[in-house]
Amino acid sequence: MKPIFEKVLLGESSFLIKEEHFKHFNIPSHIHPEFELALLLQGEGKKCIGDHISKIQAKDLILIGPNIIHSWFAPEALKQAKLSKQIVIQFPNDFLGTDFFEHSAFNKIKNLLQNSYRGLAFNANEAHPVVSRIKKMLTLNDFDRTIELLKILNILAGCRKTMFLSSMGYSSQLNRSESARLNAIYGYILDHYKIGLDLNSVARFANMTPQAFSSYFKKRTRRNFISFLNEVKVGCACKLLSEKKFSISQICFESGFSNLSNFNRQFKNIMSMTPTQYVKEFE
Repeated sequence: MKPIFEKVLLGESSFLIKEEHFKHFNIPSHIHPEFELALLLQGEGKKCIGDHISKIQAKDLILIGPNIIHSWFAPEALKQAKLSKQIVIQFPNDFLGTDFFEHSAFNKIKNLLQNSYRGLAFNANEAHPVVSRIKKMLTLNDFDRTIELLKILNILAGCRKTMFLSSMGYSSQLNRSESARLNAIYGYILDHYKIGLDLNSVARFANMTPQAFSSYFKKRTRRNFISFLNEVKVGCACKLLSEKKFSISQICFESGFSNLSNFNRQFKNIMSMTPTQYVKEFE
């Protein structure tokens, strides 16, 4: 399923804000090079960002980085008392000028945007002040609207309970805000996970003992190496499943698993569904 490329029409403005109403959510998989801040106000269905699939909740607030596949969908037969509704803000990286966010005063916002490369979901309580600000933006002129967006991004940059959505294995992108050493380790894992990668080989690459590397990795990523490796493999599998080019048994080996039973077990453990159920979600 090849995603649609969406051309974001900015016109004379530096970014786009729009309120959209639907009988039911039916936004097909698409990508665009702009950042997208989406506030889902009402409606039922599911949201898909990369390989992440979850139910749409009222007041969902999501920041999607450039070129991440995303869609909202619900069956037409789903009867809803109200229309589905959302407010979407789409803006290019340079909407305030080239290198604007390189100034030290905007380091927090710069990190926020860099962290959105896998999609970010915000805690409803932390993001509550932002909801009214986004609604207010619809009534402002271009100047005040731009200042308000900058304030919103600054508030979101201070939120501590954000959650990554798409897996690293699906996006295959590194987080530029991470340290150079950790990014080098991530890069090594992404380059070699399909060929029987283990703790010892990654520790050797990092020039550490396995015990020291295991401690280092868990301290900085808050998960153990094997769990992270399985997440990368399952993310790769999700991408291949969505493309529908291979059978599930082929995808098992293409994504770095050595046997089908372990692949099915790890996939269900991470995605809370089987590979077959995951394919049906997309269909």
